[in-house]
Amino acid sequence: MNLSDKDAGILATCETLVCDLDGTLYLENEPISGAIDFVRQVMQSGRQLYYFTNNTSASRRSWLKKLTRLGFPAEDRQLITSADCAETYLKRHGLFPRIYLVGNRDLAGDFASRGFQCLSEKEALADPPAAVVLGFDTELNYDKICTCYDLILQNVPYIATHADILCPVKKNVFKPDVGSFIALFETAAGRRPVVVGKPTQEAVHSISEKSGTAIGKIAFIGDRLYTDVRMAVRSGMVSVLVLSGETNEEMLKQSMDQPQIIVPSVADLLTYIKPWDLK
Repeated sequence: MNLSDKDAGILATCETLVCDLDGTLYLENEPISGAIDFVRQVMQSGRQLYYFTNNTSASRRSWLKKLTRLGFPAEDRQLITSADCAETYLKRHGLFPRIYLVGNRDLAGDFASRGFQCLSEKEALADPPAAVVLGFDTELNYDKICTCYDLILQNVPYIATHADILCPVKKNVFKPDVGSFIALFETAAGRRPVVVGKPTQEAVHSISEKSGTAIGKIAFIGDRLYTDVRMAVRSGMVSVLVLSGETNEEMLKQSMDQPQIIVPSVADLLTYIKPWDLK
């Protein structure tokens, strides 16, 4: 797919490109065709490249290992996760260090490395934590559900790392994500959490602070309308939708979230990433 001269010009002015992971650069354990070449070309062009994932089913360390294993060049400074956004929000609001984390062991280790004390079910119910943090818990069980429910009913501050309803596994194959968990607890307890990942301002601030780039000179590339595209459009970033993950053309037609640029995959952007004159 060829971009219009206008769209190509818009992309050319961007100093920083931020890429979503699942559905944008890879599906499960397979890089999307041309994605590795695209990432390398962005970096070789002199632009800044960042990765941003809402997915908290793994720690920062695990995401970096996966990117490297799949062949993507990745340094710690290039990765932004919704857990980073949660850390910033919790510490800024004094909801620290005792939390009840609905997350798997890998994510618990991640939060522990940030200085948080992740309480057990027994500890959290005996002495309520500063906050409940709902992540993408791939080890979710009924004890965790009941503990989270009880704490929500006690009006403990309630945070979710993100609100993605589904996580892409393969093309047109998905599994329930945190947004589905949010719906469960809203039905049971009647409360929704404060969400801190994409498309919230907390996520925008994370990108802005990391990159040091004016918002209008940042392009965000993702496969999801209600997170990736919505955040980019509402914040003033250049919004690029790829159709390699969740979104199909019918969903796009029906959505209020309309991107500036639409391509089948990141591979279709390769020819438009020219060397950037940093002077």
